[in-house]
Amino acid sequence: MEPRLFVLDTSAIMVVLEDEPETPTMLEILGQAAEGQATLLLPFLALMEVEYILLRRVQPERVVAAVSMLENWPATIVESNAAWRRQAALVKASDGLSLADAWMAALAMLSNAQLVHKDPEFDNIAGLRSVKL
Repeated sequence: MEPRLFVLDTSAIMVVLEDEPETPTMLEILGQAAEGQATLLLPFLALMEVEYILLRRVQPERVVAAVSMLENWPATIVESNAAWRRQAALVKASDGLSLADAWMAALAMLSNAQLVHKDPEFDNIAGLRSVKL
């Protein structure tokens, strides 16, 4: 059986960092990835968003520790490329999402993955498969 493929939105990452009620679901997904039953893609932009959100709330040392933890999750950090940029532009032009959300949705669509998120903005995106926390 092929491992499930997920893209983690910023909101899904923050669920774990802030120990929100949806944390058990996220920990299950992380556990599946650690056991090879799922593949996780961690967009560069989600890491940047987490970093700036945390910089507004906590001491820089805690931000460094949190980002280091994320970089050690059983996930592949995905950096930008031309195909992803073009897909994000198409999503942004047609669906009116924020810039960051357009990038997250575009990566999920390009990768044929499910986007893990909490944001209602993703609910009506044509062609986007998702797991809503």
